[in-house]
Amino acid sequence: MKLELAKIFGEHMILQREEEIKVWGRSCEGDEILVELGDQKTRALCKGGEWLALFAPEKACEKTSLKVSSAKTGEKICFEDVAIGDVFLAGGQSNMEFIMKYDFDLPETKTLPSDRLLRQFTYPQSAYQGHMETNPHPEEGYWRIWDKEEDRICFSAIAAYMSMDLRETIDVPIGIISCNWGGTPAAAWSERSELEADEAIRPILDWHERCVKATDWERYIAASDKRQPEPDEAQKAFNDRFMMGEDMTEFFKNFDPSKLPKLDYMPFEGGPRSNVRPCGLYENMLKKIAPYGVKGFLWYQGEDDDAREWYSFYDHTMCALIRSWRKLWEKQLPFYQIELAPFEGVGATGAKRYDLMRKLQHKVMKQMKDVYNICILDAGERFNIHPRHKKVVGKRLARTVLKHSYGMKVNADCPEAVEVRVDQGKICIRFENAFEGMKIKGELRDALKLKKEEKAIDYIFSMDKDTLILTGDLVKGSLEVSYCEANYCPAVLFNSLDDPAYAFHFEVEL
Repeated sequence: MKLELAKIFGEHMILQREEEIKVWGRSCEGDEILVELGDQKTRALCKGGEWLALFAPEKACEKTSLKVSSAKTGEKICFEDVAIGDVFLAGGQSNMEFIMKYDFDLPETKTLPSDRLLRQFTYPQSAYQGHMETNPHPEEGYWRIWDKEEDRICFSAIAAYMSMDLRETIDVPIGIISCNWGGTPAAAWSERSELEADEAIRPILDWHERCVKATDWERYIAASDKRQPEPDEAQKAFNDRFMMGEDMTEFFKNFDPSKLPKLDYMPFEGGPRSNVRPCGLYENMLKKIAPYGVKGFLWYQGEDDDAREWYSFYDHTMCALIRSWRKLWEKQLPFYQIELAPFEGVGATGAKRYDLMRKLQHKVMKQMKDVYNICILDAGERFNIHPRHKKVVGKRLARTVLKHSYGMKVNADCPEAVEVRVDQGKICIRFENAFEGMKIKGELRDALKLKKEEKAIDYIFSMDKDTLILTGDLVKGSLEVSYCEANYCPAVLFNSLDDPAYAFHFEVEL
């Protein structure tokens, strides 16, 4: 066996500052590995074909080197352009995977100065052992620098916009590990023991077991072992249209997934090698990265759990995922979760319960320590599941990270309705994180509904700093007040920083 480093290590990598640095890889049994990080040197013994070297924490620096050599084989590996700074792992599905190539502000982004201390590693998508051999990703698996256009357009747009703001404010090297896969559920990124520990998640495990039992193993394995063909020009054109936010309404009105050709191996359907099976991506992607040092986790996902109708227990699934990730890194790392954007869609690709998904995402933030949400009710598109305006999302995420990971005194968190009271026949809704006050942009009645026994009630509204006041000919009794409780419901309520308010639902007694 030749000397190897884990795939995450490479030229131009950024290592996490101010914490123990772990470097690992493979070699022949009993080999003694000399590892040098700048002026630090350490030796590691290879056991069971694997070795692990530990280094004392380092301060941020723009350039150092990592050298690894084998005593048995004489092989040497050397990376000269290594930086030390802060690293974030960007996980989830297609809206986190969404690359700068498709972003609305790409023309402006192309003109921005180069920054050799902003870098990204995209982990190759791999659903099972040996998958990379049949489904290669030559454009992934190495560190890119925010420099040439062909590299910039491959950055996760959300992560890149966040990182640019961090670079400007913190002035240390920033690395992004992009580890995501469009169309995948949260359970695919979670540890089995965490899923099994919660009966609420049992429907996902039962679904997988049924899929495996129904598998014709010989045909399935033979089909999945075949090298996947490169997409033809028509498929590439469709992928670009779908990701670029072109209105696909007419196409999806007549789209019937049941009429797609059935193959022996369908990666987005259940099966023993499926990329959507529980724990599959946790085992074959996430575990390959840990314990590479990171400062925090970024997460944008939920569309697939909605599509599979796993929305009613999404809070349980996400709690299991967050526990899985923190256990893997053996740290209570901060978890930044981007709530789903407004989306309606059409036909088989339409949203089902985005309103509930957002509510449960919010619930997870309240239940778990060091979990922070970013509301993006102002950044969706009615018929586009991939809204192209990622800058507003990335910059809002950056402020939240600066506040909670760096302890900076910045106004960051989105406004939230925290109190509703009745005062002399008026309904008063007070918001936290209003800062200099709340404001209304657009038609409030399109988003805020007042009902009694499902019957809509008209109202007059006014704003007094951090409080929304509803008056008018309000009927006596129990009333429901709800805001943005729909799949597609663009934001109308904002704070003074133009951050949108989270959706809410209250019952009041007049």
